[in-house]
Amino acid sequence: MICARLWLISNLFKLMANKNIECQNTGMVLVITYFVFFVINSLTVWLANVFFPDQVVLGTWHISRCWAIMLSMETLALINIFTIPFVKKYELKRGEAFSKNEWKIVYFLVNTVGVWLISRGSNQFGVGIKSWFVAVVLGLVLSVVQSMVMMQTKKCEKKCC
Repeated sequence: MICARLWLISNLFKLMANKNIECQNTGMVLVITYFVFFVINSLTVWLANVFFPDQVVLGTWHISRCWAIMLSMETLALINIFTIPFVKKYELKRGEAFSKNEWKIVYFLVNTVGVWLISRGSNQFGVGIKSWFVAVVLGLVLSVVQSMVMMQTKKCEKKCC
């Protein structure tokens, strides 16, 4: 499963390096960003479950661990993607673009609230957390990892365009 994810990540970066896809089809950027968020979120939550099984629980009696990751992290990746147009709209209203630190703060809040809301629906998503503090820590870790990977994807995007 990890090998498949690594293969997916490497192919996504190859797609992003393709000048025709990246520069001519901006909608594809959101699709690639969605899959990058999904893979990052999945690996981070899986590792959180491996190292802290009492704090982050994956699966229920009828949802397997793998399906719990799929369902919950697809939802979180969608929440992350849906944040982008709202922030862009606010940037236009404000008259200036967000700095990297402002984006990190936004995604820290989005990830924290997203993890907390997803864990509230543990019967549907198969993910449970022990307390709100776990949601804050997981939101912080997710936002740090996402910002590192997204900075690399932006470098790749600038290089090809």
